[in-house]
Amino acid sequence: MKLRVGILMFLLCLSRPLFSQEYLFTLNRDANTRIGSILNADTSGLHTSILPYAFPELNQLANIDSTLALHLLDSKFYKTWVGRKLRKEHFLAVDADDIKLSVDPVFNLSFGKDQKNDRTVYVNTRGVLVMGNMNDKFYFYSGFHENQARYAGYIDSLVRKDSIVPGQGKVKFLANESFDFSQATGGVGYRAGKHFDFLLANDKNFIGDGYRSLLLSDNTYSYPFLRIHMTFWKFRYSVYYIVLQNMRGGYDENIGYTKKYSTIHNLDVNVGKKNSLSVGIFEAVMWKPAASRGYELHYLNPIIFLRPVENSVGSPDNALLGSNIRWKLNSRNTVYAQLMLDEFLLAEVRAGNGWWANKQAFQLGYKSWNLFGVKQLNLQTEFNFVRPFTYSHRSNSQNYSNANQPLAHPLGSDFVESVSFINYRWKNIFAELKIQYAKMGRDTGSANLGNDIFKNYDSYYREYGNRMFQGLSSTLNSVEFRIDYLVNPKTNFNIELGVASRQFKNVNSNDQSMLIFFGLRTSLENYYFDF
Repeated sequence: MKLRVGILMFLLCLSRPLFSQEYLFTLNRDANTRIGSILNADTSGLHTSILPYAFPELNQLANIDSTLALHLLDSKFYKTWVGRKLRKEHFLAVDADDIKLSVDPVFNLSFGKDQKNDRTVYVNTRGVLVMGNMNDKFYFYSGFHENQARYAGYIDSLVRKDSIVPGQGKVKFLANESFDFSQATGGVGYRAGKHFDFLLANDKNFIGDGYRSLLLSDNTYSYPFLRIHMTFWKFRYSVYYIVLQNMRGGYDENIGYTKKYSTIHNLDVNVGKKNSLSVGIFEAVMWKPAASRGYELHYLNPIIFLRPVENSVGSPDNALLGSNIRWKLNSRNTVYAQLMLDEFLLAEVRAGNGWWANKQAFQLGYKSWNLFGVKQLNLQTEFNFVRPFTYSHRSNSQNYSNANQPLAHPLGSDFVESVSFINYRWKNIFAELKIQYAKMGRDTGSANLGNDIFKNYDSYYREYGNRMFQGLSSTLNSVEFRIDYLVNPKTNFNIELGVASRQFKNVNSNDQSMLIFFGLRTSLENYYFDF
């Protein structure tokens, strides 16, 4: 037993690599913020809206190792084996015969107290991460993490309703209102010259320049996919073949949960001599398997428009169109936007009579680095708008979701949101203030008023007269402040202290929480609990 416990304490959580010894840069927002000013000052044309980034591309802009390196005192301790492994190096690293391999324990050991509800919360995560890279051409990563957690009341309610922790995995219910869950993530990739990059993985993706993505976010549980990047001149064309889970379609002891499929195409184009403008065109189709139909082979074509194909085969599938735009005003300021069209009939939109299928969403945001000339002082503010019924469909095998979670925004649909960040980094210390406000309509009783994307949209309450915030009008206010101390950038190991206040209010309830938290964690993924 002692040996097993010792092994488990060594095997700590999983995510992507952070340094160029590996290939893929982490999706974690804090790590991306550290290189944000470099990305925005770039004029070579890196496609910033398609994440995760690749280290060979980032290293063409700057020495990323130096950018992320710690500020350490000239001490003998940091030259010892313990000092190097704790602060500067992978736990185990091999560099021989053109192959670089690393093994790291990563973890999340967090503890907090909800002062409003006198509720103790915690997260206990441990696992292992193995990463390899051969000449920046062939690369792989693999890992596993096991978790036990007890969450604040509003998160606990969602987990018990959907049986899944947001962005992480299906749960087992334990005593003392806690949960057990695990996740395996990994991938194998090959970079064929400078034009093609193939990745077969079970993981997450993100398309956009904002905190949220209304096109494809990392909000959900990991999923199997094949991703192909084709890059030439000012273009990057990306194709994703994805297998998703419909956990509401029933569970079969022989085959597990019902599968659903998606093909996504995204073309990103840089415009101008300094590539200050980037325009992306996004399309996706979601479909469910059927015994008489099988896998829809038409959607395997990587260079075809999906919507005409969907119409031509008379399919009942869910097709979505979107766009991502980024405009660099100068080396320190950027404006970005997204548009998602789930359904669009111009005549109905112009009529303004609230047709239920006017399903659109948009995003507008602004980023500023080195604010007021203060180095490492950064600002981001973002507005998101999603109309009722957006992302929903007749079946949960065709709506825009995976494993009981939206593939885009965690609030689903029928809401507006404002979320802003101001952060400052001084040497190894990072401080950030986050302010969020959202207004939404919630479905009441059995009526489908367009907030819950998992309801059949054919059950809409009325065909016309639909308006924003219909149903139970609710507001969400949250403020979070945290301070992190970076211990080791190889796995983004941080010591964190923070406080978060949340209020969800409508005429029926006034749910409040005030969480004070402390943690030791490797911050390698994004977990969205701001809903």
